[in-house]
Amino acid sequence: MTRFRPLLSRSWPGLVPALALLLSACGDGGAKANANAQADAAEGAAAPQCVSRDSTAMTMAVLDFITKADPRPQRFLSAFGTDSALPEDGFKTLQGKGPTYYYNDNPKNQAQVRAKLEEAGPYTTMLVVFKGKTESDNGNTVIASIGGHYVGGEFEGKTAPVRDITVRCDTTGWRVK
Repeated sequence: MTRFRPLLSRSWPGLVPALALLLSACGDGGAKANANAQADAAEGAAAPQCVSRDSTAMTMAVLDFITKADPRPQRFLSAFGTDSALPEDGFKTLQGKGPTYYYNDNPKNQAQVRAKLEEAGPYTTMLVVFKGKTESDNGNTVIASIGGHYVGGEFEGKTAPVRDITVRCDTTGWRVK
């Protein structure tokens, strides 16, 4: 009867030093890689993470404008087809805060929208208008100019003055200043 001895058992004494060398080499590389990753993460955390083309700055500006409006609007109108139209991200912000309708300078269309608003109830309604934006500091500062007019109800014709809302990027992201 033939006995088989595993190959590993014959070479085990020579394998231990090689295995120890291999493990120590991997350990050092992992420690260096971990240290490099931590340094990269710390450097990344210190640098602004915002991008000027990111829609967050405009979203924050519109949100700041409507939440500080007096009286506070409960539904919104957004101009379209004119230079007063909000950018898409601003319009989406309005939609997230209440019913939102398009409003243009055609008197027939305005009458239809006003009738729909009246039918829906006496909610404070604001036409939010965009007056432009400027960027500075390599895109890390955005100044959005936003105004409004109340439409229908007890506040008909009241103006929400144009405000320049500054949104800056810092190490925590976009912030209204």
